[in-house]
Amino acid sequence: MRTHPRLIFSFISAVSALAQPAMPPSIGAAGYTAPTPFTIAPGQILTLFVPAVGNLLTAPVKAPPGLIPNTLAGVSAVLLQNADQSVPMPIMEVQPISSFLAVTVQIPFNIQTVCPLCSSPFVLVTQIAVSVNGVTGPFVTSTALADQVHFLTACDLILPGSASLYSESALPCAPMVTHPNGDLVSATNPASSGEELVAYATGLGRTNPLLVTGQAPLLGAPTVTTFAIDFDYRPNALATKPLAPSLTAIVPLSQAPIYTGVTPGFVGLYQINFIVPPVPGGLPPCADLGKVGAYGNVVQSNLTVSVGSVFSFDGAGICVQPGS
Repeated sequence: MRTHPRLIFSFISAVSALAQPAMPPSIGAAGYTAPTPFTIAPGQILTLFVPAVGNLLTAPVKAPPGLIPNTLAGVSAVLLQNADQSVPMPIMEVQPISSFLAVTVQIPFNIQTVCPLCSSPFVLVTQIAVSVNGVTGPFVTSTALADQVHFLTACDLILPGSASLYSESALPCAPMVTHPNGDLVSATNPASSGEELVAYATGLGRTNPLLVTGQAPLLGAPTVTTFAIDFDYRPNALATKPLAPSLTAIVPLSQAPIYTGVTPGFVGLYQINFIVPPVPGGLPPCADLGKVGAYGNVVQSNLTVSVGSVFSFDGAGICVQPGS
């Protein structure tokens, strides 16, 4: 397993104060979806968007190093399952975005998830609510699954210095996929056939051993779920769900990443290590996006790597050197 510590997640203390919200803080969206319903997974990093309170915070506030607190700048969040006692969630960052307040949390590792193969399936009701200065908003319903795979990109809010959810250009956000030395894979620094790459992700679920929510692991820990992988050498291809016959099927090693598990030293960060497959003949090279105009019809990626399970999947378009 190879990691590179300089990439993801820096936590810098900031000083700020929140005024009392005029209305209860309702969750308007979560991640990239509307609030009803959205999906979560154990250990997932998730950003909740609370409208009408973004103007109460003047600057981002990030959790200090160490164990992530359950309250940050007067903001907290709780998770409730089947009307049992609510569980607080660590708050990694609160950030004003226009009239919204973006609250980045970690979903607890020990939550119950949907289990289609359990001997006694039950209806699992999972709800989440946000509080601002002691005022709790309404609970919204979510679906707890074993995993919710998301490949990190340069536009993710959980990355240091991110200013928005979207790319400021007309081009897609660059995926966080690196060479063994930690340099990003790009059109000007493409991967080679047979090279081991590392893709950073969130939402890969429980690990063995089970980790402490809100605490950075000292060592790597593999995921409980065995994920399948798919490679598509078509230019600018979208992610596709890898073939996994059933929940009980054993994924062949040739169809699985080398490693899927947490990255030591970072809360909620996972990595996917994989080998670049042989390059087919006639593969077009990626265009240097710094030298093409917006909306140009060019090859932005010539290999799409997709990873998933029966519950979720995601992918990243990267650049590979033709003929390598």
